[in-house]
Amino acid sequence: MTIVAVLAIAACNHNTPQQEKSQIEIDKPALAQTPIETKTVSDALGKVEIPVQPQRVVVLEENIVLDSVLALGIKPVGVMYCRDCEEKFRGIPNELLADVPIVGSIGSQPSLEKILALKPDLILALTNRKNLHKLLSRIAPTVMIDFPTMYDFKKRLRYVAQVLGKSDRAEELLTHYQNRIQKLRQQLGKQLETKTISVIYLAGSADVFYSYRSDFLGYGQIITDAGLRLIQKTQKELQLTLSIEVLPEYDADFLFIMTDFLTKDFKQANPEFLSFLQKPIWSKLKAVQNKQVYNVNWNVGGTIGANKIIDDLFKYLVKTS
Repeated sequence: MTIVAVLAIAACNHNTPQQEKSQIEIDKPALAQTPIETKTVSDALGKVEIPVQPQRVVVLEENIVLDSVLALGIKPVGVMYCRDCEEKFRGIPNELLADVPIVGSIGSQPSLEKILALKPDLILALTNRKNLHKLLSRIAPTVMIDFPTMYDFKKRLRYVAQVLGKSDRAEELLTHYQNRIQKLRQQLGKQLETKTISVIYLAGSADVFYSYRSDFLGYGQIITDAGLRLIQKTQKELQLTLSIEVLPEYDADFLFIMTDFLTKDFKQANPEFLSFLQKPIWSKLKAVQNKQVYNVNWNVGGTIGANKIIDDLFKYLVKTS
């Protein structure tokens, strides 16, 4: 009966016939045999009544929300992953999710049948899944998070913690983060005043690269917290697509190159995808001349990814202090 109900939902999308709606309503009580204490939270689409202490959480995402859920001590009963990325769960060690069922990949729709079979009491998703909100809500209370209005990873961690009833744990995680930032600042010393950092994204072409506003993505927030001088600090635009001719404007003492926009297939087909460093214009950069160019994948959903970036900053910057 359960499988039939899910297939009916998937087939009808937004226009679910009354008979199929009733089937879901019949199946839902089987997921919760005893009354549970609930609370009301606000999300990107309004207000949602959810369990005070969710026990079976499905996360329809693989980085931005998932990081915080794991850091707060909640192991999801179902997740999505990135099929084409170098990391299945960007910024998160695979071993943390080794035995967690996969309900889909982020480039496609999640499987409603698999989600229902997991009997979740809470579903967390980004607003890019809002077309499925009504269907997901028939399976379990669904909280939608809007990344463009919650791109600060610390603010997002606190919000997820509020939803999960883990606010105290969130403050512990952020205190640990701040302590590591302070230690980094101390060990960098005067280098904070004299050295610059630039972070660029490869676009799959040796003639184009991307640059992001410093506060939009997690790595920029971390570099700023550490008191380091990020070249992109003065950038007003959220994203810039730039020609290689303007690369000297993004010259810095340390150049970090992000390649997670490039799929695994592209990297396998183009094993020399970093060979653009041999171009004359790249060879003139001081970071290249001083061998301070590093290929990194700095994905920050929460404090797990943030601490990986702090590890890299210690590794690449402190050694040259």
